[in-house]
Amino acid sequence: MSRFIIRYRGEGERPRDTLDRIRGIKGVSVVEDSGRMVLVEAPEQPLRSALGSEVDWVISPDVTYEVPDTRKKVQRPPNSG
Repeated sequence: MSRFIIRYRGEGERPRDTLDRIRGIKGVSVVEDSGRMVLVEAPEQPLRSALGSEVDWVISPDVTYEVPDTRKKVQRPPNSG
């Protein structure tokens, strides 16, 4: 199952009925809710269908990036040993 960030960009408080529709989708799990943004694990098509023509809501896939290891490392000099 994929993770998505759903963000409310409208004025005032987010509509409760829209969030209830999202929670009503079979297999949806709300991972985190921070008011204007909600992180959910859900099947993509039913999630997009639940929001339908809602213009104040934006759905984005949750993307994670691996942080590179920038620590200096001791390297063995060539021909040693």
